[in-house]
Amino acid sequence: MKYSQFNSIVYIDERYYLYNSFNQKFLVIDPILRDLLEASKSENIENLYEVHPTFYDYLVAEEFIISREIDEVEKVKQISKSVDENQSSFLLTINPTMNCNFKCWYCYETHVKTSKFSQSMIDKVGLFIEKTTTNPAMKYFQLAFFGGEPLLYFKKDVVPVIEKLQDECVKNSVDYSVSFTTNGYLIDDYFIDFFNSRKITPSFQITLDGYKEKHDEVRFVNAKKGSYDEIVKNIKRLINNSFFVRLRVNYTSENIADTYKISEEFQDIPADIKKKYLLMDFHRVWQDSQNDNINEVVDENTDKIKENGILVSHMTPDNVRNSCYADKRNSAVINYNGDLFKCTARDFTTAKRAGYINESGDLIWEDDYLERRMNTKFKNKPCLSCRLLPICNGGCSQHAMEAEESQTEYCVYYGDDRIKDDVVISKIKGIVEALVLDEV
Repeated sequence: MKYSQFNSIVYIDERYYLYNSFNQKFLVIDPILRDLLEASKSENIENLYEVHPTFYDYLVAEEFIISREIDEVEKVKQISKSVDENQSSFLLTINPTMNCNFKCWYCYETHVKTSKFSQSMIDKVGLFIEKTTTNPAMKYFQLAFFGGEPLLYFKKDVVPVIEKLQDECVKNSVDYSVSFTTNGYLIDDYFIDFFNSRKITPSFQITLDGYKEKHDEVRFVNAKKGSYDEIVKNIKRLINNSFFVRLRVNYTSENIADTYKISEEFQDIPADIKKKYLLMDFHRVWQDSQNDNINEVVDENTDKIKENGILVSHMTPDNVRNSCYADKRNSAVINYNGDLFKCTARDFTTAKRAGYINESGDLIWEDDYLERRMNTKFKNKPCLSCRLLPICNGGCSQHAMEAEESQTEYCVYYGDDRIKDDVVISKIKGIVEALVLDEV
């Protein structure tokens, strides 16, 4: 028998926890058992049986101690492959434009004012949807809109694609969903009425740049008018129509302090509606200095938001069983001009495209791009010996590809065990919180 590579022991609120990142199980252990476990694993884990057979047998039953014959890394690889190679669903992300009605200082994208879907592109996408939904293996088609601001030309460029999706999915008995990543400013009556009339329930990710004053400094209509109030009003309209909204707060060291006040804007929304249709999370602006320690401030704001009846996502990694959309074979990003990409977190320039959609609606991946991406995982040596492999897996395939191309080894946690412990602690807290919510 052997001690699982994927075990961690962490200290939370004056108690020790043993956690396994493969099976997502944890247990509280007292200091004496912790010391016994640490001593045994450094020598021979089977010695623990001689000292405390009941504890040993429990750890075996819960797979914290496993057979020496088990190749744990291979088990992770098998799960990863089964998820990423799943043929029963497809996620198509469309950038109908790279133009935007705002110009946020941190945005990595290049705005192209003249960019928009042509009728030819709408037709090509329609052909792709037809071919994909007639595949007998296809059970679920996810259509996502990104950009740019995807609502800029909603009626002309987005509506026809959604109508085509619904018609083809209904015809072929394929489940489907529609989602938007949007700044939320352009949502209007026509937008909501369209979905209600088609009996489609879209979901949204909408961002705010802090509470009102800080947000309006970043995202404004003109020198005298911000956008905060309009976006909050539109979020309320969405959730009151039973449309799910993930409200992401883009935070920096400058705007984090009073972000909890955003949750106070929704005090007039019934508690059951907020709980079901609104989720908040925090995302640090990548250009902001990461050398400070504002996690406690984030936690304080999180606690206050929860007190106001809004759920907050823990955003802990789950990169094997719930891998990034770009890791999956059946996913693609189509830019307004027909260029193909996998990842939405990189520049959409033709020079960096991975392929294109042709006149027949086929996705053409250039230079063997798709196969190279699908085979890039599990090549980073530090990952293969890491206790967090089943949940981290070295980040996403974008990280893995870039590291492979530069021939560098890496760790998304910089090899820092303290950061890894923080991830484990967040995982445990998330599991506990989910159990509590299930009981409510």
